[in-house]
Amino acid sequence: MILADLFGAAMTLAFVLFAGLAGVLGAAWLLGERAHRDALAFAVTALLLGISLPILIALLLGSLGQLALGPAFALLALAVVGLLARVRHEKNPWAPLVSLGARLGSRLREHAALSILAAHAAGSELLRGLFRPPLSWDSLMYHLLLAGHWFHSRDLSPVFGAPPQSFYGLQPGDGSLWLWWWMAPSHSEFYVNLAFAPQWLLLGLATGGVARELGARRHWPIAMFSALLAPTILRFVAAQYVDLQVGAGLVAAFFLALLWLDEPRGSSAMLSGLGLGLAAGTKVLAAPFAALGALSIALFGLARGSAKKRLTQIVVAALAAAALGGYFYARNVALGVGPFGLGCEVRTEGPSAEKLVPRLPRQNSVLDRLGDFWASGELVDAALGVTRPPSLELGVGPSFVLLLPVLLLPWLVRRDRRAAAWLIWSQIVIQVGFWLTIPGADSGTIFANVRYLDGAIALGFAGLVAWLEAKNLSGAWFTGIALALAAQNLLMLHAEMPRGVRLLAAVGLAVALGLALSPKLRAALRTRARVVAAVAITLVLLAAPFWTNFRVRDRGRAMAQDLSVHSTPIARFARAWTALDQHGEDGTVALAMSPLHYFVYPAMGPRLERKVIYVAPRKDAPKTVAAYPACDPRQDPDPAAWVENVKSEHVRWLLVQRMDERLVYPPEKSWAEARPDLFAVAYEDANSVIFEVRKAGDRRSPLHPN
Repeated sequence: MILADLFGAAMTLAFVLFAGLAGVLGAAWLLGERAHRDALAFAVTALLLGISLPILIALLLGSLGQLALGPAFALLALAVVGLLARVRHEKNPWAPLVSLGARLGSRLREHAALSILAAHAAGSELLRGLFRPPLSWDSLMYHLLLAGHWFHSRDLSPVFGAPPQSFYGLQPGDGSLWLWWWMAPSHSEFYVNLAFAPQWLLLGLATGGVARELGARRHWPIAMFSALLAPTILRFVAAQYVDLQVGAGLVAAFFLALLWLDEPRGSSAMLSGLGLGLAAGTKVLAAPFAALGALSIALFGLARGSAKKRLTQIVVAALAAAALGGYFYARNVALGVGPFGLGCEVRTEGPSAEKLVPRLPRQNSVLDRLGDFWASGELVDAALGVTRPPSLELGVGPSFVLLLPVLLLPWLVRRDRRAAAWLIWSQIVIQVGFWLTIPGADSGTIFANVRYLDGAIALGFAGLVAWLEAKNLSGAWFTGIALALAAQNLLMLHAEMPRGVRLLAAVGLAVALGLALSPKLRAALRTRARVVAAVAITLVLLAAPFWTNFRVRDRGRAMAQDLSVHSTPIARFARAWTALDQHGEDGTVALAMSPLHYFVYPAMGPRLERKVIYVAPRKDAPKTVAAYPACDPRQDPDPAAWVENVKSEHVRWLLVQRMDERLVYPPEKSWAEARPDLFAVAYEDANSVIFEVRKAGDRRSPLHPN
């Protein structure tokens, strides 16, 4: 495994490098002269393209059934070569990147304390992610399930399974395709906790851009840092929740739209559409935000004049948005379950499952239960960032009170930026209004769902800083308030850090102290920067096998003991998954859970070595859930047909699980027990049983005993 892990680390690093090159070169080409004079627009565009292009490549290959690392890397490299050819006429195509480094470096030095706090906060979260497997609810429920399923199937087919997997398997997958890029090069989950760091950075820079376009020409970095350090945003920088990608896409789209409103360039319009498409293709809840945002941008643009020119650019933007964000909705329509997959959404289990009745406000939404939430204090607690252990979800924090004046944004900014303020204000109102009336918030999920407002929170901070600059607030007050907010946000995180993270932090502080005390050492590093970088990269690559070995060994313990962003009951199943990790090799696993089909991904293993499937208990069973009533393939089961399907799928392990010891196991357990000639118990604990599917002449080879 040593060579495989070295190769995986190198290929993951190569992906990051090629995606970054594609973003930088694409930004230089599309922005033209603006790339040299507007470092902030260049940075936002480069990050947006560096994220969007790999997803577009994966969409193309997946729709053709060819989603594999070789073709994907070839297309990404080809894109870089093509972009290099496009900018070859430039005397120095890297000049915008050099200018970006100089200008942003100057801004970061100007706000040195905030820069250090942001780097420390994100670095701590990301280091923690390096030492732990994916643990949180939605990550394991469907984001990683989609990525792992497509890794094995090489297409973008919906995940076949019982409810609620049958619904979540139909969700938009741009976020999961991005996760695929962080898993496929290493054939593992080892690097996936780092995946959304670029989106976190994009969200912050785009927030600063919006603040600048609203009039905060000097203090826009304050808005950037306020968004980056907002607890509900920072908490997810090392988790596989896709809300950071949604927020980043939306805020980047509105920043680029503000540039387009001031100067009707086709590239700005197209890039704005790309941001909206990125958000819509990532999450169902983002589709209304993107659609209403696109309508608002178009109306504001047409009102500016040059209607014919802008109309053409609007069409280009719409095509870009559709290319990146429309595939999964079109696929679901073709399957007959509606664009949002609501044909498979149910509230209860079984053939007579109750369909959700559409109404506004939606049942169990914040507005529907506003009286209860206000009386219990949960609404205020969610805004303040109060946690409900053992989950670690966080809201906006006490700084939410500073965002309330932003509801009057058009009257707070400079007169010449009022039209831009109306556009941003409309999107904040739309997103907050949607959050109040549509998503479910019962059973404490109001605390988890604050993350749906990442875009609105970021836009709110942009508006806040623009207002304070319009009021001529002094730099000292700006810095003081920003530092107080940053310190407060870090105190709220209070993350549980494993020993490895603490050791690395100690080493980093020792190195920083040495550099601070030795001017000669600093000078030596500056003069030998390339050699030092090469040595550092080599050491990191050489350390990869030792680190991945630790990750494999520690996976079961982490799943059983460690806290996560949103708590899960996976500790009940950790020993069974560990048994598969230790002895299951690469055999196909058939999984059945009771009462609902939840955590499928962990059985795939840390190296994605196993394909995990649901075997339908029907003869000639269709392979799409849309073909079944209520999208439930468990109806009218035929045990004999199920046995034949297990054989035809070449299943090696049958894993049956129940969410609680008081519940009965799914019927697959009794069907397997009725065929001892074919199924042998290999592992059993309170909530899981693993059967080995034997062929003629096979001997029983038990997994790790309970």
